[in-house]
Amino acid sequence: MKMMFMAGFVAALVGLGFLLSNGPSVGSALAVLAGAGLVAASIRLRNAALDQQLYRAVRPADPTAVAALWGGLVGLLGLGALFGWLFETQGGVLTVALWPLVIAWYRKRRTALQVDATGVNVGGVPVPWNEVAELVVSDPLAGRAIHVGARLHSRAPVQVLAQHRGFDLTRLTAMVGKHGPQGVRVVVTGAR
Repeated sequence: MKMMFMAGFVAALVGLGFLLSNGPSVGSALAVLAGAGLVAASIRLRNAALDQQLYRAVRPADPTAVAALWGGLVGLLGLGALFGWLFETQGGVLTVALWPLVIAWYRKRRTALQVDATGVNVGGVPVPWNEVAELVVSDPLAGRAIHVGARLHSRAPVQVLAQHRGFDLTRLTAMVGKHGPQGVRVVVTGAR
């Protein structure tokens, strides 16, 4: 997967460089499209593999995060154009190189709950498995945002709101059973 991603990234970067320096051509357009296809395929493969290793629930829609995501793209494009103009080079390379950082920030901000082999991350607070007593989830059948929390052995519980759409209690329970210690369970409470 990493090799596929890198090959696609390099092909797209080279194609973009030729496209920006020499103008539109069939070869550069094909390189960009082939590179983008390889990158997209490797990301889908990685996500499919991660789906077997972790459970992730997202927060309800956050207009500030969406505005920051699109503002980040516009800012990177502007910075790339300025960089290209100042240094008479390919400014698009800067945009392509930094865009994954903006996406990673957005993904981290949207994550409400993540369960994996290292423990539980509730609202950005990482908790190792040895501190988790149980996960508490408000009734997902109520159709509203879901309260998710972790009761901990040694400190105050942590909780967060998760988006109802896409929340899968069966998968969450399976991942806790797969990765968590034997005593950790998922408790469903009434709607809040």
